[in-house]
Amino acid sequence: MTAPRPQGWVQFGDSWCLWWNGRQIASVQPGANGITVVLSCRKLWQDKRVSAASVSQGKRYAERWCAARILEGVPLRQAVQQLTAKPEEHAQPMRSATQLQQERRLSEALKLPGER
Repeated sequence: MTAPRPQGWVQFGDSWCLWWNGRQIASVQPGANGITVVLSCRKLWQDKRVSAASVSQGKRYAERWCAARILEGVPLRQAVQQLTAKPEEHAQPMRSATQLQQERRLSEALKLPGER
């Protein structure tokens, strides 16, 4: 048996790690110098390190930063929800920006004249 792949925020001791598609893309770690946020959404060998005032601020920053890079073309709020959702929370498969645009155009085309 294999363990389910982590998804969303997972706590390891004092640190919080953000997982996406089976890999850790961000971590928020308290330390002697405050809160450090490590963002790994770039190329494998590049990490971005920033400071935060609190763990919750670091988590919010990491969510938005990673969502903007991983789910390009998806509105930020929806991208953050998809990024932080647990596997059982995925009711619908994720759609790309092109698919969303095609769905919107199709629904507009199917509306009756005079309907808006």
